[in-house]
Amino acid sequence: MSNLALDLLIDAGLLTSTGKAFDIKRLTHEEISKRLSHYNAARISTAESEIDNYIANDKLNALFSTGSTRNSESSILSSALVYDSIILDDPLVTSSSSLSISSLTKGLCFFEWAFELIRANFILILPVSYFNKPSNDIPLLLSEDAFRSSIPSEIHDFIHKNTIIKSVIKSKNDEMLILNEDAFENRRTALHISFEKDYWRSGTSLFLFQTLENCKKNGSGELICQQVWDPNGTLDSEKFKRWAYQSTNQAMRSRLINIYNETYLAEKLGHTYITESEFEANFLSMSGKSDSGRKHTSARFLDANNGFIYIDKPETIIELRDRHNVAFERFNYSLQYVSAQLASFSGEDFDRQAKILFHSEIMPQIDEIRSHVGSISRASAKGGIATLSGLAAALVTGSTVPLIPALMLGVAGALTEALPLVGNAGRIKKKPVYIWHKIVKT
Repeated sequence: MSNLALDLLIDAGLLTSTGKAFDIKRLTHEEISKRLSHYNAARISTAESEIDNYIANDKLNALFSTGSTRNSESSILSSALVYDSIILDDPLVTSSSSLSISSLTKGLCFFEWAFELIRANFILILPVSYFNKPSNDIPLLLSEDAFRSSIPSEIHDFIHKNTIIKSVIKSKNDEMLILNEDAFENRRTALHISFEKDYWRSGTSLFLFQTLENCKKNGSGELICQQVWDPNGTLDSEKFKRWAYQSTNQAMRSRLINIYNETYLAEKLGHTYITESEFEANFLSMSGKSDSGRKHTSARFLDANNGFIYIDKPETIIELRDRHNVAFERFNYSLQYVSAQLASFSGEDFDRQAKILFHSEIMPQIDEIRSHVGSISRASAKGGIATLSGLAAALVTGSTVPLIPALMLGVAGALTEALPLVGNAGRIKKKPVYIWHKIVKT
């Protein structure tokens, strides 16, 4: 899958055959645009067939969320010791009409850094965000119930309880500034939506209170209106309350569309959807449904600073998985075994059983892998071993269809753009496991 991405980058003259990023400073802007357009067009045209032809295995694999993971080098390398393969978003494929030089340089540096891991199929690169956002058009959305029907009822109250709404003002330089004030204090006409204990680096967060004025029909019968926003205006209490509620639903609606598509793609390829957001992990688990209709609560596993393994360079992963593949596979399957064992527990019983399984099944294997890493480190000039202070995971077993699609099928009419852009929606596969993990380097 990802080897094609490398081949296309080499063919486009953005990467050398040995994986070195081409020095784009030597090129004109016109030549850079030409090469990048060549890669984008080729990558987009081949991605869907790659997905359709991909053969999933029975190992534990991961798809990193495009919106709620940081994709740092340390987390990628550490995760390469947990998952058989990791799907990451292609940093060079975009639905935007342009890509900055700094973003292009950063993307090429990533491909250079991950070159051998991609060649070994430990990292798979797909234009995930492109499928989520196929255009830059800003739709005019209307809703009779303030988008209440776009939010699954199981998570509605939790979402609004954890919403943080801040006022936004426009500076003299036309910058939008988020104020450190509760938006309900002054009820301004611009606000920012975020959530408690959340990490979200993309999606809708800024909302303006706009009105449609001077509406006229053109020659084609289309209604043309002028959108008006008063940056210095304020709203009465009731109007602001309704608008803030609607904006929160719209922000969450946008996010659910992303999660819907990405969990669908993850399951289609036999991968687990990964998020670093505690907020997201909580509402995913809260809304989970088993075949019997019983909800499963989220619980942290592999928590309590037991320590994991930090690898500082891709070469160590390559050597470790090559020399100690049996140990790696045993660890991979053990995590799946633990997930299955915990599926029938909840609350305090889950915590107690998780602790037992962690120490009996997981820690001995972590020690073994750490020992293998140490032996590789002593044999090298620079070493490359550090420790991580936490690998936290919430294991949530769900239904026989993906969690979010199962919830959102009931409101699919209001979310037509959330329908998967890749493959056939009428599939039911094995029970998925959603894992939230957060890795912190000491």
